[in-house]
Amino acid sequence: MFENWRLFLLLLLTAISFVIVSQNRKRIIGENESFLGNIIENCGERNSDDYFLAVEPNENIMNVASNQSYKEDYYDSKKCKIQDWNKNETNTIPNRDYFDSLIKSNVRNQNILLNKTPSPFSAYVYSDHIVVTLTSERNFSDVVFCRYYDCKMRELTGKYFESRHFPQSTVFCGRRIGAEYISITEKLEDEAEFPIRIIRRDEKKPAHYFTVCLAPIYGEEPKFLQIVDFIEYYKLQGATFFHIYVTNVSNYDRVLLDDYVRTGEVEIIQIHDHYWRADFMWHRVQINDCHFRNKYFSKWTAFLDIDERIEMKKYPELRIVDLLDETTPNVSTLRFSVDWVVKDQLSPKKYQNDEQLKENMIFRKFTNTSTKTDTFKQPKCIIRPERITIMGIHYPLAVYDNSKVSIVNYRIAAIRHYRNVFHKLFPRQVERMMEYGPWKNTTVAPWIAGNLTTNILRRVKYLYDIEIPSDVIKQENYAKEESQMDLEKIEV
Repeated sequence: MFENWRLFLLLLLTAISFVIVSQNRKRIIGENESFLGNIIENCGERNSDDYFLAVEPNENIMNVASNQSYKEDYYDSKKCKIQDWNKNETNTIPNRDYFDSLIKSNVRNQNILLNKTPSPFSAYVYSDHIVVTLTSERNFSDVVFCRYYDCKMRELTGKYFESRHFPQSTVFCGRRIGAEYISITEKLEDEAEFPIRIIRRDEKKPAHYFTVCLAPIYGEEPKFLQIVDFIEYYKLQGATFFHIYVTNVSNYDRVLLDDYVRTGEVEIIQIHDHYWRADFMWHRVQINDCHFRNKYFSKWTAFLDIDERIEMKKYPELRIVDLLDETTPNVSTLRFSVDWVVKDQLSPKKYQNDEQLKENMIFRKFTNTSTKTDTFKQPKCIIRPERITIMGIHYPLAVYDNSKVSIVNYRIAAIRHYRNVFHKLFPRQVERMMEYGPWKNTTVAPWIAGNLTTNILRRVKYLYDIEIPSDVIKQENYAKEESQMDLEKIEV
């Protein structure tokens, strides 16, 4: 009996305490609301310090920096801090006389698209100049104006630079102190298109040794398996970074691309323009931009399509970077011939299981290979970006310093090109390929096949092999999450 009375008294005291606390909280909230209301009504009569309530620190929150002293920020909302790298100003561009001679030779003058304005795409700052790449492929050699903007996108008045649209889809500009954004106009009085941020490429020592530029990804065929095959293959060959240009991909494929961005191996460049063009027409713009994007970013850069693999043939145990290590300093370009491999089935839309993935791996599934070659039939290249003046789709169109092009012996290395026979853009594309028979089955080197299979499986399963719990377990987790959220509300 005594125990029951003790329990009754304990419950009664708890209830009374709860009522008192609730009434106090309502009173405090009401007073604060009244206080805030008075501030709002009389804000014109108060100092700025009166607009903020002093709040005691929440003891439940870890304050690891409580003993640190805080300094005033180095600039306010109206000013821009000019970084050390951005204190250089130049009033000329390098190689102007050489450019003039190339303009007279009409090198890469292709006014074929519908752009009416020199729309900026990307901008790169080097030690003594800035390069702006454009989506436009018109107005070759026309006079244009570089327009500069500070960190707040305010134009630097009177700081324009007169230049010319050369090479195609490119404008070379002088540097301006404090310029963080840039745009291009045909006339000074023209309204500039949205300025674009200037990307730093002013380090003379590249961050990478071997990088890869992937041609624009587009089309209806699912791409996730081709993408992971491409990236993991060239990682085995020594590549450490990839610039991947995208016009359109599915959400499923984008998950894979974004994960490579997360791990710091890929930069995705979304291609878009406010003038119409078919997806395949982006290739020259992509090549041009990726050339300048890799200038002083990488010592060597390969320009490839998603279905192309540079293969070491005579010494299959070696990697591409081993070949680059042995290349003499006077060579700025390695050009590779093509082995055609018939790709007569489409890639799967999604991962289902390990066996399905292995069966559809490109290098395992497609082996029917041409035996003839043509050195000048759609070759692809690895280049030294800073030594190339104009980069074309298949090879450089102009170079600096009389550097050499090395045509790699077909028996040493070649491109294994998995040609899709379904999606044909150009007339007689498949027929021309079939002229390079007779055909035979070939496979990639065993060490590549083994490692590539393992690496593809690991990446794909990490992203797409999601363990889905039962509905009962889902409901239990929902309940736990709601309970935790309620506790956090009470603590606040």
